[in-house]
Amino acid sequence: MQNFLEKEEVLLSSKLDYTGRLKLAGLFDLFMDLAAEQAAYMNVGYEQMLAHRAFWLAVRTRVRVYKVPGLLDRVKVKTWPGKPGLVKCDRFYRLTMDGETLAEGRTEWVAQNIDDGRMLKTDAFGYPLDMEPLPERVCDGPFTRFREKPEAANLLTTYTVGSRDIDTGRHMNNVAYVRMLMGTFSVSELEAMDVAEAEIAYSAACREGETLSVYRRRDEEGWHLLVQKPDGTTAVQMVLRTR
Repeated sequence: MQNFLEKEEVLLSSKLDYTGRLKLAGLFDLFMDLAAEQAAYMNVGYEQMLAHRAFWLAVRTRVRVYKVPGLLDRVKVKTWPGKPGLVKCDRFYRLTMDGETLAEGRTEWVAQNIDDGRMLKTDAFGYPLDMEPLPERVCDGPFTRFREKPEAANLLTTYTVGSRDIDTGRHMNNVAYVRMLMGTFSVSELEAMDVAEAEIAYSAACREGETLSVYRRRDEEGWHLLVQKPDGTTAVQMVLRTR
């Protein structure tokens, strides 16, 4: 069983922003789509997980951006899983063009039971525990311990979760949050922003019909964003570290 997957992609307009360059949500899409494909080759893809009444759930993701490609650029996207833990699994990503690394990423995943929401151990749904992982790790180090509070930020907007946001787990897709949060910035704010690193933590599922509150503040590190559910629970926090 191959322990990584690498593919060439031509960047088309669906992944690009108003400048014709790869947008942050487009980068997340490239990484997550390839992860889903390789998971199927590992026999833990959507259909295989469904047989165990389970699906993959992103817990935290960190991406680092070194250079942003643009329209019709031919890039290579690579993903490989790390050594699985008892419950949590790391997966790594790299985006390159002509041998140059443009971006890297790391996601922490867990498998969740569809029926009762339990987190499943990695030996409970057919994960190939005997597969030798690549030793390389990127975007390593501890993930951020988010302690952002709504009262420390400004309420920016509200957002009602729609069918466009829902994935096979019947909750808001992890990249849909990135797309929503980046959409809160104006063109002028994006033009002034040079994102070096984005980190996002998912703590509570959001479902169709929920109206979310989006809070935002800026400091010397960059932009801090928080998504709150109607009951006051924090659903997602993200930091955009800028150059």
